[in-house]
Amino acid sequence: METIKPHEAIEMMRKLTSINVPFSFEFESYNKTKDTSEGHKVVAKAFLRQGLRNNQSDRAKYLIGYSHFQTGEPRFFHIALLKKFNNYKIEP
Repeated sequence: METIKPHEAIEMMRKLTSINVPFSFEFESYNKTKDTSEGHKVVAKAFLRQGLRNNQSDRAKYLIGYSHFQTGEPRFFHIALLKKFNNYKIEP
């Protein structure tokens, strides 16, 4: 499996989203507010969405907004916890 850096994966996600092509990815969940994790998450189809502004959260540049393709549910993942994107493994 080929590897890429997190920022490269985000750039590719943006390009796919801009042409309405869903992508898959995997990440480790973590809620800093509650200091909890729901473990490893697999998202089969998603699009990126607008994230948080810097004045909304001190973690705005690390939290990536996405929407589930089928449900449209808005969610976030932490860029440092991204593990896979489509057929790429993410370098730590």
